[in-house]
Amino acid sequence: MAKLRRSAGRPSPAKKAKAAAPATRSKAKPAAKKPAPKPARPARPAAKKGPAQKPASKARKFAPPKPLKPAPPAAARAVSKTKPKLQVAPPPKRSTYADAVMLYERGLQALQHKRYREAADTLKRVIAEFPEEIELHERAQLYIRVCERQIAPPDSTPKTPEEQVLAATLALNAGAVDRAITLLNGALQRQADNDSAEYMLGVALASKGDHAGALLHLARALELNPDSRDALRKEPDLEALRETEDFQAMLAAAAAAPRKDRKPQPRTRR
Repeated sequence: MAKLRRSAGRPSPAKKAKAAAPATRSKAKPAAKKPAPKPARPARPAAKKGPAQKPASKARKFAPPKPLKPAPPAAARAVSKTKPKLQVAPPPKRSTYADAVMLYERGLQALQHKRYREAADTLKRVIAEFPEEIELHERAQLYIRVCERQIAPPDSTPKTPEEQVLAATLALNAGAVDRAITLLNGALQRQADNDSAEYMLGVALASKGDHAGALLHLARALELNPDSRDALRKEPDLEALRETEDFQAMLAAAAAAPRKDRKPQPRTRR
């Protein structure tokens, strides 16, 4: 008869009972008691962050605090932040400026029309009547100097011996004998052999009555230029001197002297 095989996969009822038995025998252990919670400690204030403090045993040396600068007031701080730009207003024009310019232009018009004295007087008024108009003063002084140069007479002082002899002739015609003598002496100092100066100086001295001095210079003129004899015979200021023996002897000596190169006739009075 065939034996029944036990299935390996299914447990028997007896084994099931043994496995369940220990569970029924074990007693439930009481739950462990938890310790009571400790009362909470009061919270400490949070420590400020800073440098680590050294132990109290070592005393720390502190430097004396620096004096604090006083804070500027609020108004000053506001001004320093904004820093507005300063705007300089142009100076107001003076009420006299228009009058000064009008007078200045009047002086320039007179200068353009060659009325130099009137222009100088007008420009001087600009300086005197409007002392605050400095800009106009500089230009006015410049034109005043121009007017003064035009007003001043030209330098008529003769410089060469020829100019001095001509000026002496005009002075003799005008009756200024002393000025003529001064000019002729100056011409002879520059040019000692100027026969015209010697002739005119002799005529000038004869007109003053100095016959000895006149004959001396007339003889020198004849020596330098024998052709001046004709002028000596016709000179009206020598009329009194021509009647003297010294004058006649002078002419005779000049005629007997050897003739030199012919020179131009001396200048005679007209």
